[in-house]
Amino acid sequence: MRYQATIIVVAAVTKPEALSAISQVVGRPVQGSAAHPFVALPDGGRVTVEVPKFGEAPPLAIDVTDPRSDSDARAAAETLLVSLGDATGWAIHHLQASAE
Repeated sequence: MRYQATIIVVAAVTKPEALSAISQVVGRPVQGSAAHPFVALPDGGRVTVEVPKFGEAPPLAIDVTDPRSDSDARAAAETLLVSLGDATGWAIHHLQASAE
């Protein structure tokens, strides 16, 4: 099972821009294919970005998954949320958690 926490961001940024900001904050490179890029986290989790479909307004969804537990996914997302807010000034609204 994978556990997921989603950071909701209201910002007009592209997926590559969001991944670049995440990569810089986490200190790890963007990996994966062009169709499915992600930033790996040190403890086995990963961060992916979902952007609105064509013509839709933000928000941007930043998904933090962790194979260990819901609390680990949430903790990693909370750390990323604070770091991204400090580094980018993006309006970060809230965090949602779920298990997949």
